[in-house]
This record gives sequence, C-alpha cells and structure tokens, in this order.
Amino acid sequence: MAQFDLFRHARNKRYPFLLDLQADLLRDLATRVVAPLTTVKRLRGKPIGRLNPIVEVEGTEYAVLFQELAALPVTALGATAGNLRTRRAELIAALDLLFTGI
Repeated sequence: MAQFDLFRHARNKRYPFLLDLQADLLRDLATRVVAPLTTVKRLRGKPIGRLNPIVEVEGTEYAVLFQELAALPVTALGATAGNLRTRRAELIAALDLLFTGI
C-alpha cells in the first residue's frame, strides 16, 4: 500500500475507485485517507479544474473528488487497481486548494 495507489471500491458503483492520499510514512495506521473517483459522465456539472483532476483508469475518465475525502479502515479497501504517482504534483495541488485555498 503506497500513497496514490488506486483501490477498487466494489461495494459502491457511484465511486468505483478510491485514491490513497496518505503519506507512506504513516502506512502502519489502521486507516487510510482516501478520495473517491467517479466517472466524468456521472458528475453533475463541470468538475472544478484544480480540485477535481481528471484521470484515466482502464480506459474510462474519472474525476477525483477531493472535496469528499474520507478515512477508511485498511480492511475496507479493495484490490489495488493501479497507481497515480506520476500525477503527484497535480494531486498535491488539489489538496493545497482544498486545505489552503491556494
């Protein structure tokens, strides 16, 4: 389990993937801070550019919903479905916007 790993969220069709945002330094905690992903088609309205980066997973475009962060038990995470570490700068920028407004 690493920062920016994607996990399947099999129990929730609206949010089929969860993005692990927690620093690797804290990997031994029993919970992980995650942001859900939903298909761009499911969004009502236009995603907020910096707050909701668009990523492609398995050929489908998803918006990362940073405004819907949650802490979940590690045991609630499904199978690993990839990693978005190549988008690190963009993902950190979304967190900065959410928490600091810049």
